[in-house]
Amino acid sequence: MWFYMIAAFLVLVGIVGGVASGGIFTIIFIPLGFIMLAVAVLTGMWGRSRQASAGGETHGSKAGPMPLRHTRPQGTPAPSTPEDLADARRVQQ
Repeated sequence: MWFYMIAAFLVLVGIVGGVASGGIFTIIFIPLGFIMLAVAVLTGMWGRSRQASAGGETHGSKAGPMPLRHTRPQGTPAPSTPEDLADARRVQQ
C-alpha cells in the first residue's frame, strides 16, 4: 500500500515540477513515479495470487447468523417482569 503513496507523490511532484520548471523533474521524477506505480500494481497482484493459491479467501466474508435450535431450552425460563422476579426471590428465601 505504501508503494502507491510513494508513486502518487512522485508523479505529482514530477507533474508540478515539470510544469513549473521542467528539466530534472521531467527527466527523473515522472519515470521514477511510473516505475513505482508499476511495482505497486505488480506486488499487489502477486500478493493476491499467492493468497488465492494458498487457499485463502480473496473476498472478505461475514459469518452468518447462528442457526435456530430444534429443541426446547432446558429448565424454566428466566422471570421477565419485575413481579415475577420478586416472586422468584421470595421462593428462594
